[in-house]
Amino acid sequence: MTFSLRRSSFLAVAAAVAGLIALSSGENVQAQANAPPAVTPAPRLTLTAEQEYIIREILKDTNVQKENSAPETIGDVVPDDVKLYPLPAEVMQKVPQARSHMFFVRDDEVMLVSSSDRRVADVIKKKSTD
Repeated sequence: MTFSLRRSSFLAVAAAVAGLIALSSGENVQAQANAPPAVTPAPRLTLTAEQEYIIREILKDTNVQKENSAPETIGDVVPDDVKLYPLPAEVMQKVPQARSHMFFVRDDEVMLVSSSDRRVADVIKKKSTD
């Protein structure tokens, strides 16, 4: 009788533990399902003020169409209908980290865009001294 009682107590405890494990696993799956999707870090360029100035100066006389409805935040994907322009060779020579980028102009700001995924990598704002 004692053996039978111990065995049923053991089985009851084992069933309770298995139930808790299943419950916590289900909650974990539910928490993962409700979590926001993992996002690749934004392809941020880190340019110095001097490098930004160089880019602005070289591009100031380029004749490109301004895009007023294009994204303006770093990490945003630029839609296919926004025309991207290659950076001039002079920019790539003087600012090598911008080599794999293209650009468009939005409200007098130069928007550098990663050519691999069309995400805004940097926004070069017009300075008050320009």
